[in-house]
Amino acid sequence: MRFPVPDSERAKRYHAAGHWRGETISRLVRAAAARTPAKIAVRDASGAALTYAEIIALADRIASALHARGVGPGDIVTVCLPNWWQTVATFLGVIGIGAVVNPVPPTYGRADLAFVLGKCRSKALFLPGRFRRVDFTEIATLIDPRLTEPCFIVRVGDGARDIGVRFADLISAPATTAPACDADADAPVAVLFTSGTESRPKGAVHTHNTILFGERALASALSIGAVDIAFMASPISHATGFLHGFAMTLTLGGTLSLLDVFSGAAAVDQMRAHRCTWTMGATPFLGDVADALAAGNARLPDLRYFLCGGAPVPEALVRRASDLGLGVLSIYGATESPPHTVVHPGDPPANAWTTDGRPLAGIEVEIVSETRQPLPEGETGEARSRGPNTCLGYLDEPELTAKDFDREGWYHSGDLARMLPDGSLRIVGRLKDIIVRGGQNISVREVEEYLLEHPAVHSVAVVGLPHARLGETGCAVVVATPGHAAPTLEDLTRLLIAKGVARYKLPERLEIWPSLPQTPSGKIQKFVIRQRLAATPGPGAS
Repeated sequence: MRFPVPDSERAKRYHAAGHWRGETISRLVRAAAARTPAKIAVRDASGAALTYAEIIALADRIASALHARGVGPGDIVTVCLPNWWQTVATFLGVIGIGAVVNPVPPTYGRADLAFVLGKCRSKALFLPGRFRRVDFTEIATLIDPRLTEPCFIVRVGDGARDIGVRFADLISAPATTAPACDADADAPVAVLFTSGTESRPKGAVHTHNTILFGERALASALSIGAVDIAFMASPISHATGFLHGFAMTLTLGGTLSLLDVFSGAAAVDQMRAHRCTWTMGATPFLGDVADALAAGNARLPDLRYFLCGGAPVPEALVRRASDLGLGVLSIYGATESPPHTVVHPGDPPANAWTTDGRPLAGIEVEIVSETRQPLPEGETGEARSRGPNTCLGYLDEPELTAKDFDREGWYHSGDLARMLPDGSLRIVGRLKDIIVRGGQNISVREVEEYLLEHPAVHSVAVVGLPHARLGETGCAVVVATPGHAAPTLEDLTRLLIAKGVARYKLPERLEIWPSLPQTPSGKIQKFVIRQRLAATPGPGAS
């Protein structure tokens, strides 16, 4: 079976408790449009501003065109588009006919795009003609025709190749053929691929109900509603932006402000102009926004929350952001189970850098041992979660589904964590991020957090590299702070020793890179770093 199915007993419990309902994303957005048709639903950096009535009309035309070309319930449509209003209309059009949307960010390369097209057996593909320096019409012609020829291709804008149908032509035709879809709220609605911290992406299958429960829980914890204006620079063709930007905002009847090409200054300008009330992004986004505010002596008085996740949030950055008027709340989750935890507005400010938040209402989080037995407060083990927000499993991957999701409904994250006395979670690393040096375990995150205190370290990733005698040794890959000389290994060693770090934890190799490879949501891709370093092994490498 292509799509995993809900466990029948858990589904009964979730429906009986009201966690799962008969609502769908499409119905909720249409209900918002019926209540406030003239309200702005989405703005983007082009200056476009579409009302709820307008975005629904466009979605109906897209749905009509897809239906006319044989796309229907259960078919997967891959959408590889930037943060544009066209992307929002496309999502709603796909969902509106009961098809399954597969959002992928435009940072995907040819191999990534080919992989998801093959895995999804996509019936349609939406892509930009050009975005930034990339010509997607050229990329599409280089993909195996067996993957692209079955697709109805739609391009937004032009590229070097005249492929598919122009989006502008698609929406110029009246909506005449799309049937009214009464989708099952327990039916698949999205396939969201894991963000790439592992070398083999997995397509998490979500239903309307799994998405809507998680977004209701998050909105309730933060008191976010129809009056709010969300700013989203994280790609909405990726889990963070799709779920917390597109799905949560529009089902609540709020307004979504999209930025396609991020810079701290552009983000500040747009958030101020659109009077945005909350946003979410990875730690580098927060740092860049704080830098821009400081440089321009500016403030964002309407912004209540800056949700920050995907990477450790250093104390110094949170304090600096707070001094600039930004209310930083750490958030933690996974594509498979979004979100797990968030620092709630009433929590102590220090929780933003000392914890990764408390579980949202209705979502269980536990710390378990290697044998998957619950551990007491304060002990380190693997974080697992369970709740109505958890996806059904992976697309066409029954073995991987059985590995990560147990029979009791727990999703095993692979993240190392401990539970704190106030019920907050603290992530301390990844199971695969532990470096085993001479039989001793080294928490990578601990070393990284210390290194970030060095003024010449802008960002850092510590990875384990094979060693003939010790098994593994640590390598620190550093991006130097602009205006500072690049640190030496001796500089970093002195810092760590001064902090009292055990000598066996000290990195034994240093690389200075201009940037770290990241996923669209800002997570550092350590498997890519390891691959690059393997091509230039250091002393003692096996």
